[in-house]
Amino acid sequence: MPEVAAQATPSSCYQSGNIKPSAKALKLSPRVWTSGFNYGIQINREPQLWPNIYVTHTHEKLHRVKPENFSTMSGSANLSYLFIPSSPLAYDPKHHAYQRSNSLSQGSAMPTTSSSSTSSSTDYTTYPLAKRNGRTILRDPDNPYPLPCDIPEIHRQSLRSLILMHVFGAPFCTPHFADHPPKRVLELACGSALWSNACHDYFARRGHKNMSFTGLDIVNLAPDLQKQGINWQFKRHDLRKSQLPFPDGYFDFVFIKDAGICPSGSELQTLPLGEPLRVLKSGGVLEVWDSDLIFRTLLPNPPLVPGLSGENVEHAVATGTYTIFPATPFADAQNKYLRDYNSWAQKAFELRRLTPMPCAMIGLSFTSESDSFNSMDSRRIAIPLGEVKWEREPQDGASKNWKQPKTLSADQLAIRQTALFTIVQMIESMEPMLMEV
Repeated sequence: MPEVAAQATPSSCYQSGNIKPSAKALKLSPRVWTSGFNYGIQINREPQLWPNIYVTHTHEKLHRVKPENFSTMSGSANLSYLFIPSSPLAYDPKHHAYQRSNSLSQGSAMPTTSSSSTSSSTDYTTYPLAKRNGRTILRDPDNPYPLPCDIPEIHRQSLRSLILMHVFGAPFCTPHFADHPPKRVLELACGSALWSNACHDYFARRGHKNMSFTGLDIVNLAPDLQKQGINWQFKRHDLRKSQLPFPDGYFDFVFIKDAGICPSGSELQTLPLGEPLRVLKSGGVLEVWDSDLIFRTLLPNPPLVPGLSGENVEHAVATGTYTIFPATPFADAQNKYLRDYNSWAQKAFELRRLTPMPCAMIGLSFTSESDSFNSMDSRRIAIPLGEVKWEREPQDGASKNWKQPKTLSADQLAIRQTALFTIVQMIESMEPMLMEV
């Protein structure tokens, strides 16, 4: 079996060393794939932690609403958000909540905390972050978001975003903006705002500079992009609230990435695209990228996607990736450690009432809102996580249409190695959650 990138030792895979024993020596088979699924452009990445990049775009919203002005949005938050308790906190994995241990709360050795400290300990808006196992996480016990909110995780997400933008050839997939660039752009669950920065640069290189960008997230982890000459505003908002803090029909382009594991309110769970469509103007574009968190194996000789453009085929070949569709044959992960991870992840996400396979839900969401769209499109991309044996063999049947080179170029191998690296990092970030099951 050929070697794959980041075939890390236990110490580099899992620094804390607390993961269940069978995952400590994680070595991924090169037959494990990442696939991206788009509905308006769905990126489905399977054999990896973010197997589905589901990008979805819609041209033309059918109903037209007059936009209104909204007040200037406030901005920057930093690690002053970090809550430092006056006494230690104990974590109860069964309840996903920080609780004072009985020995501390009942003992007399600890000084009585002040009312202001008690108030701060439950003020998740002012102090949304806390330290746990050396990582910065969201502190609200009712927020089941499974990943940290710190520099290592920002770096991991940035690498992943760069891979996807390279694989798709741009920060977005819709062709609608070739002649009609947007004026107002909203990035939901923006994180570090890398996408907004890349999107601004993409249009600026083409001479389109008169546009504004708005980022929204539960905590501000983004730099001040205004210092880079970008017309940028950040709005702090919890997606569990029922309504986005923007007027109807305000944005030309709404972009959502990796929000499938972000908890949302009951209304958004029922109609997850309702609010993004409300703030999207008539004729605007909604594009969603998301990833499944369960690994699968792509079987040899995958067929070409019916109706796939020659340009998309050429780009997939150039990047060493595969465009897939619902009939593309997948199997369960062959690697024992990935099978263990899949089992733990399924149970852990179920406990948190989240889905590890958000792309299927996104597809249903677009179908249920089809009357609101003038057009829809989707795209699925599979990224191998290393060199694959059957790519180097004589290609018979459907796979010969891919014309993949028998030897990967440095760029193609770098894409696969980086994808694998970010997967290992994601499993490491999820370790505390996986330990709960």
